[in-house]
Amino acid sequence: MKDPVLVLFWLWAAYLAGRLVVEAALRFPRVRGAIPGRLSRTAAPASHPHPRWTPLPAVLWLAGEAVAAAVVVGILWLVLRDLSLDLVPGAVSAAPSDVRRVALAAILGWSLLVINVPVAWRLIDRLLPADSKKVSGGVDPEEMGATIGVLERGLVVALLPGGGPAAVGFVVAAKTLARFKELNKRRFAERYLLGTMASVTVALVSALVAGWLWSQPL
Repeated sequence: MKDPVLVLFWLWAAYLAGRLVVEAALRFPRVRGAIPGRLSRTAAPASHPHPRWTPLPAVLWLAGEAVAAAVVVGILWLVLRDLSLDLVPGAVSAAPSDVRRVALAAILGWSLLVINVPVAWRLIDRLLPADSKKVSGGVDPEEMGATIGVLERGLVVALLPGGGPAAVGFVVAAKTLARFKELNKRRFAERYLLGTMASVTVALVSALVAGWLWSQPL
């Protein structure tokens, strides 16, 4: 292995690709039905419309994802580290730093995409309390809220390098303005704040880590 650092990055990117495939497969009812246990949050039964909220499902899920990523990527890296395999193309491994930066930018961009879309979507889905308010037709409010969250995280990641905290404040303020009247309802306000804080936290942490990795010399 000529370039263990880049190989580690490639393995991480490959793991995220596999994670994305799993997430896409779970969208099919047959796949979900074949796996025991509930994979997604559902509305509470009528007899218990407001169960006690706890962040434990989200914490356990996030811990499981972190352990799985560390185990899979770590084992693959340890196995491949001592093998004479050119997992990184020679043109990249031996290229000047600017070409290597392009490869790193592609990996970081891919990582930010997967972390801020499917992974954050699943995390926030487990973090928010169940809500039985569904519409009979039209747009599902849960799906609409999740889509807004994806756009919110994308804007935070895109604006953070140039605008800093002001950019984050602009995104949150714009979202809050659209929901201002509904914030008078306590349950909605709690769900809104919890979802927004979790969404912004994921975007901020992922963007800051990516920025730190980008600043490291290659």
